Amino acid sequence: MANQYAITLFTSNLEPFDIIRKITIHHLIRSMKKSAMIRLFVAISGVISALLGFYLYGFTEVPATVADSQKRSMQKESAGRPLFVGFVPQGNAVFMVRKWRPLADYLQKKLDMPVEMVFRSSYQEIIAALVNGQMDICFTGAYMYVLASSEADIHPLVRRKKFGTSSYHSIIVVRKDSGIEFIEGLEGKSFAFASRESTSGYLLPLAMMRQRGIENPERFFSEVIHTETHDSALLAVFTKNVDAAALSVTRWRPERPEIKDLKIIWKSDPLFLGPVSMRGDLDPGLAAAIKDAFLQIGVSPDTMALSQHIEIEGFEDAEDSEYDSVRKATKWLF
Repeated sequence: MANQYAITLFTSNLEPFDIIRKITIHHLIRSMKKSAMIRLFVAISGVISALLGFYLYGFTEVPATVADSQKRSMQKESAGRPLFVGFVPQGNAVFMVRKWRPLADYLQKKLDMPVEMVFRSSYQEIIAALVNGQMDICFTGAYMYVLASSEADIHPLVRRKKFGTSSYHSIIVVRKDSGIEFIEGLEGKSFAFASRESTSGYLLPLAMMRQRGIENPERFFSEVIHTETHDSALLAVFTKNVDAAALSVTRWRPERPEIKDLKIIWKSDPLFLGPVSMRGDLDPGLAAAIKDAFLQIGVSPDTMALSQHIEIEGFEDAEDSEYDSVRKATKWLF
C-alpha cells in the first residue's frame, strides 16, 4: 500500500503533505477497527518516509525568482503555473533527476518561472501528459516523436547536437571473430534490439529486415531479446550473450574498449536526432523564449558546464518534415 501512494506522488502534481492528508482520510473512512488502524499507521509511516525522500531529492523543483523584462509576453501562460518538462527515463529516478536538474534550473532562471521535471516511460503516457497539460515540452527520440505527433497536437521545437552533428545512424554490430559479414548471415543466430520505442535500436533495423524479406525476426533468428538500452545491446554482443545487436551509432565511440572486438555489418542512412517537442497550444511568447534558451546552450560561455553535464553539445532549429523518413519506416511495422 505504501508503494502505491509513493507512485502517486511521483506521477501527480499534489504537494507531498496534501497526498499524506488524502491517504489518511481515505483509510479512516474505510475502516475504524483497531487492527485496521494499526495497519494504517504502519502504511502511513512508510508513505511519509518515501514522500520525504522524494521531496528532499528534488522530484518537485523549487521556483526561483529572476527578473527578466523580456518575458512579459508569457505572463498570462505562466502566472503561477510551472513549466512542465518531460523526459523518458534512461536510468533510475535519482540518476535522471541529478542529470537533468541543472537544465531545469537553467530554464527556470532564463524564463523567470518555476520548472518541474516530469518522467513518463512510453509514448502513450507522453501523449496523455501533453494532452492533459501535464507536460509543456518533452525530450523524445525521433520514433517516439512520430508516434506521439500522429495522435496529439505537438511540434518540434529544437533538436539535439552530439559529437558535432544533429544526425546519426542505426547500426548492427557483431563480434569480429563471429565470421558474420552480412545480415543474411545472421539466420539462426541470436539477436538483440534495444527498446521497442527506439528509432535506431528497433524501428530502422526492423524496417530494413522486412524490406529484405525478413518478415518475422522471431523465426529468422534463433532468439530475439530487447535490452531496453543501447549500451546493454552493445555489451550483450561483446559478452557473447547474443550474436548481433541493433543500436545507435552514438554508442560506437573510439574510447570504448568493447568496440575493439566488434564490427559494424550494417549502417542506416543518416537521420536527425530526436527533438524537444512542445504542445501545440503553448503560448507563442513562451515557446519563443524556451527555444531561445535552448539555442544558447553550448554557445554562450555561461552554458558550457551545463552542456557538458547533460552531454549535449547544443541545439538547432527543428522542423516536423525532417522526421518524414522515420514516418516512412513505420509503414514497415504495421
